[in-house]
Parts: sequence; structure tokens; C-alpha cells
Amino acid sequence: MSDYYGYRKKFSVLVPSTNTAVETEYHMMRPEGVVLATRACVIPPFSVKTEEDFVNMVKAIGAATEQGLRDALTCQPDHVIFGYSAETFWDGKDRSDREFQKYNAIAQDVGGCNITFGAQAILDALSCYPKARRIGVITPYMPVGDQQVVKFLGDIGYEVVRIAGHKSDSPVSIAHESFAKTRALVEEVNGDDVDLILQAGTNLFFVELAAQLEKELGKPVLAINALTFWHALRANGINDRIRGFGSLLAEH
Repeated sequence: MSDYYGYRKKFSVLVPSTNTAVETEYHMMRPEGVVLATRACVIPPFSVKTEEDFVNMVKAIGAATEQGLRDALTCQPDHVIFGYSAETFWDGKDRSDREFQKYNAIAQDVGGCNITFGAQAILDALSCYPKARRIGVITPYMPVGDQQVVKFLGDIGYEVVRIAGHKSDSPVSIAHESFAKTRALVEEVNGDDVDLILQAGTNLFFVELAAQLEKELGKPVLAINALTFWHALRANGINDRIRGFGSLLAEH
């Protein structure tokens, strides 16, 4: 027997408790027969005024992850999507791979399923655009977080030409950033020397804007929430072409 609404697949979605964007955007992209069960890694609504504040926020997410994952597995999902990104690529690819292996082993042992991790989803998604090697990146992060994105992308063979962040003052306020401000960041990092635009920071609403910008700029514009959701769908044999949220879901 299967879940009544999730007769194709049941996904647990693991997010920081401060986050609202992931589940909202996933539901916008969700195909018929897939059900989403959102579970939280509980963190405080930090005030992020300094780079130290940002690092402390990322550490808090990391500290809450294992319990959050175990909680997410109690609904017996077919797959768990990690709906956050900064902690998944912190300190580069080697650490990211170790963290993925640790949490995927827990998911397999406790729930008999696998996970989607932000960093690995980025790697797999970028492989769909083999001509893109030079990237412009936007984030909601402080510069210390941006540096981690640059390191991870460098580790997997991509050059970050330019990166710009909102420097949002709390994990909650990331979801308050306007499309106009985010569009301005894209304009800041774009150029003829950039093959592809990538957005990190899962509480930043971007999937609809990314689709619009792809048409305007004539190049791939990838939203982190589209990447992770795409990865989970494809890893579970769901190959629906979903339009309105960018080329990755529509064409790959």
C-alpha cells in the first residue's frame, strides 16, 4: 500500500525551523502523486549582523541536523530532501562528501531510503550544462558564506567569476528579500564572461524569477530549490517535465 496522495512517492523535506521558502516552492513545483512532509531542524531566529553571527547560525543548523533527519524518517518516506544549502558545502567538497555519506547512511539504516543533499544536487545539476564553466552566483549570505560557495564550486571544477549576497540580517528575513533586490544581484554578477547564474540559500524565493531571467538573459539561471527538488524527483524515477521554474526541471 502507498500514501493516499503520495501514491508515486513520499518525500520528507528537512528544513531549518526558520525557513518558509522551501516548502512553498516545492509545492509549486510538485507533480501529481508526490506528497511532501516538511520537518524541521530547530534553530533560533538568529540576528545576523556579523560574519561570526552567520557562522554560528550555520553551526546551529549542523548541530540540529541528525535529530531533524531522524524525526523526518518517522513518516517512513521514500526519500529525504535536505532543504538547506550553506551547511552542505561548508569547507568544500571533501567535508561535503563526508557529511552526505554520514546522513545518507542514517537514512538507509533507519528508513531504508536515501537523501538529496544541496551540494551533491548542485554537482549533478551543473553536469546537465556541460558548456557552462564560468559561473555568477547570488546568495542571501554574509561574505564568509559566499566564500564557502566559491570554495565548493572550485573544488568541483567551476570558476566563480562574481558573487554577490543580500547579507540578510536573519534566517527569517531571507524570505523577505524582494524580487527587485534579487534581480539587482543577478545584474551585478552577470556578464558576457558568465556562462550560468547559480543561486544558493534555500530560504530565498527564486524559482519563478529564475525562469523569467533565463528567458531575458539567454543563459541558464539555476535556483537551489529547483535543483534539490529536481534531484529528488529524478533519483526516484519521476521524470516529469515541469514548466515554469526554469530549464532544469523542464528539459532535464
